Amino acid sequence: MSVLHVALAKIDQSALRQTKEEAFEEIRKIIATIPVAKRDVRVGSPLNASTTRGYDIALTMIFDDYDTFRAYLAHPKHLELLKRFGPALREMISYQIDGPGTKAKL
Repeated sequence: MSVLHVALAKIDQSALRQTKEEAFEEIRKIIATIPVAKRDVRVGSPLNASTTRGYDIALTMIFDDYDTFRAYLAHPKHLELLKRFGPALREMISYQIDGPGTKAKL
């Protein structure tokens, strides 16, 4: 079972030390240093903000299994990421599902 991890949040720009885009890049760099198997890491703003109810950052990635996901959560770099950016994130949602699904042919 692979695990699709999705995190959504509303950003308090006044609590950031940089622009959103710079923050996204820093988040990507920190995640890249966490030595657990993960793929398809994405961090960014919504393509259509009118449908997001104010959520303006999404982070998604896929882990090979639940144990790897748990190792990611407990890793010191992940905890550093939460400490660094947590104060700027409001109403964060973390959601995991068994993923990715089968690709269908049309």
